[in-house]
Amino acid sequence: MSWALFIVTFALLVVVLIQVLRTANNSATANYVAPTMTACAVLLGIFVFGFFIRAASIHVGRAFAWLIGLASFLFAFVPWMVLTSGNTDLAATMYRGLRVPQGIERFWDLSLVLQSVDCDAWGFNVFVDNNGCLKDAAIYGPGMLWLNKVPFDVFSFSHVLALGVIMMVISSLALVWLARESSGIGQITLLAAALGTPWLLLLERGNIDAVLIWVAIVVVLIVRRWPNAWVWSIAALLIWLVGTWKYYPFAMGIMLLPAIRLRRGWMVFGGWVFASLSYVLLTWSNFKFSMQSNSNMTEIGDYVVLGRVPVVARMFGSIFPAQGIQFGDLLIGLLAVAAVAWGAACALRMRSRETAKITNIAVLAAAGSALFLSSVLVGGFGWAYKAAFLLL
Repeated sequence: MSWALFIVTFALLVVVLIQVLRTANNSATANYVAPTMTACAVLLGIFVFGFFIRAASIHVGRAFAWLIGLASFLFAFVPWMVLTSGNTDLAATMYRGLRVPQGIERFWDLSLVLQSVDCDAWGFNVFVDNNGCLKDAAIYGPGMLWLNKVPFDVFSFSHVLALGVIMMVISSLALVWLARESSGIGQITLLAAALGTPWLLLLERGNIDAVLIWVAIVVVLIVRRWPNAWVWSIAALLIWLVGTWKYYPFAMGIMLLPAIRLRRGWMVFGGWVFASLSYVLLTWSNFKFSMQSNSNMTEIGDYVVLGRVPVVARMFGSIFPAQGIQFGDLLIGLLAVAAVAWGAACALRMRSRETAKITNIAVLAAAGSALFLSSVLVGGFGWAYKAAFLLL
């Protein structure tokens, strides 16, 4: 099974590499030949060396998880604080060194959300162009605007800086929890990720995607402590709520599958499916607009993007027509199928050792993968911080 998957994956990567070399003379894609070849070499190296490694054990101290959280917070907060204090040159140098593109304003993404909330509270229709309050129509789901129902105007643009810093703290604590749930080699991976562009971009922008990671962790925490249908119902409600914000978080519903084992647990999952489908149908025009806004973003010249659309545009844009399903889309889809096959193979090996902890870890992994794939594969586009979902 493993050898067959290895051969198929190897063949698909060879096709990718050949296509990249074929488009090397295209001025729009030539700059991506070297990094793509490097990425292919790294990937193949991981596969090849992995077949010769039978065991690897790394032990770290108890405080290492807190070191990861501290590194996450400091590497995000210090450049932001330098910028806030007025030293823009030093801040720009720090952001360039960290490979984090600085936003037009601090906590740029969070600012857009909070401005939408304020404009809606003032009576503007934020989902249309030239609405008189926002420069462009909001691309979020209508559920995002429910934040203006929270008392005391907590989620107002006037509080953007405080809320952004709070998000940095909570996200860093989320990494601490993930590290405490991980083995030594997993903790090393989390430390590297905490200093990487995707994670730091997520915190620098104050992007609402961080909340999805929090929700995934909260779901595991509460169902682990109280594994009954009522608590699973609360988990389903949380997942449904964040789905009303951006739609693709509905993919997190995969976390609810273990609830089916419980008495009447099928009602929890079935109710969530009904509520999610109903919301999408009731907001269908907004759903199509939100999904299309992702597909329209190719951003070929931006190194901080991910997704099927920009990858296909880089590899095939000058050869195949832009409309319809391209060969590049098919190739990316086959790679995704191969990834699913690898995951299934690992799951089958773990099946004989099934425990409650392994089930919780599997639920987290499924949530992270579903969030990532629904946004950058199905939606077709995502900024680099979407990779943070894979930390789950």
